[in-house]
Amino acid sequence: IAGELAAASGLSDRVEFRVGDARQLPFADGQFDAALTVTVLSHVPRGEDAIPELVRVVRPGGRVGIFDFDADMSIFTHADRALTRRIVTAASDQTAMNSWLTRQTPGLLTRAGLEDVRVRGFFPIETAVDSFYGGLASRYADVAVKTGAITDEERRGWLETFTRVGQEGPIVAGRLHLFVWGRKPLPGRQG
Repeated sequence: IAGELAAASGLSDRVEFRVGDARQLPFADGQFDAALTVTVLSHVPRGEDAIPELVRVVRPGGRVGIFDFDADMSIFTHADRALTRRIVTAASDQTAMNSWLTRQTPGLLTRAGLEDVRVRGFFPIETAVDSFYGGLASRYADVAVKTGAITDEERRGWLETFTRVGQEGPIVAGRLHLFVWGRKPLPGRQG
């Protein structure tokens, strides 16, 4: 699909795609000016093991950036706080390999030798039940049932309420994303 999108955009001659493991990148040390992952590492088993690899393949003075979500920081307009919290917690624990990896990333980048590590948060919000983040409510509730965190009856009631509130007016649904980046020190400079 990525190849098709590149071709459709006229970028095929400027982009090369390779299949590999983020925890063992098939590239030489210092081969790139920058390395970037976008909503990847939270889905990789032991995703934190990819960070030293990203640093390794970047040249001195180059940058490493990681953009990922924090599933515990998902919000939905709903009056039942306790049930909503159970649903979000269950989904957070089951929809990512490590839903808290993004929280740990600043420290991981620093320990991997990067300097000037920075963090910026992005919290996309949508106001319609049928939007991407509004649709997460249903997916999260399904996961919560499958894991035994809630019953199917609780799921139905919670989603009916969420949908009804959305029919009466805008809802709020969203999830926190963090962009964490840093620079690989130049030779002779550490930290």
